Amino acid sequence: MVRLALALLFLLAACSTSPLTGRSQYLIVSDNMAVTQSAAAYNQMMGDLDKKKQIETGTPRAEKVREITDRLIAQAVRFRPDSANWAWEVQVINDPKTVNAFCMAGGKMAIYTGMWEKLKATDDEIAQVMGHEIAHALADHTRERMSIAMTSAVATTAAAIAIS
Repeated sequence: MVRLALALLFLLAACSTSPLTGRSQYLIVSDNMAVTQSAAAYNQMMGDLDKKKQIETGTPRAEKVREITDRLIAQAVRFRPDSANWAWEVQVINDPKTVNAFCMAGGKMAIYTGMWEKLKATDDEIAQVMGHEIAHALADHTRERMSIAMTSAVATTAAAIAIS
């Protein structure tokens, strides 16, 4: 019973309110852990894509994406000043069939060429998409998903142990 009470106290302590959105969040993963693990996953992904020659560099499109995201990052730092310390990075992934973009904890971003190939997106539309993705990172959505996944894994393991 004491263990259950401590577990519930721990879970309640992990509940917080986002200063950016006012939304309740469940955060047991530290900001540092989310940024570190996101950077590792990003580097692995970009390394794999680079080997396949799927990272677009030195093109007008890649430069335009960098210009757009640099302007967005300047605004992001106004909303979340600690993000000025993030190692912001953006890559264009050459995959014309994929219409997607993302921004991980710590500012690791990518956008797929399918945005242009399938949607014929304008610069303003690219800015909207990337701004949306940056907002996810600023609002700690990566941390929140990691926290939920970690808690689910622990609960599943505890349930398996209890059943056996």
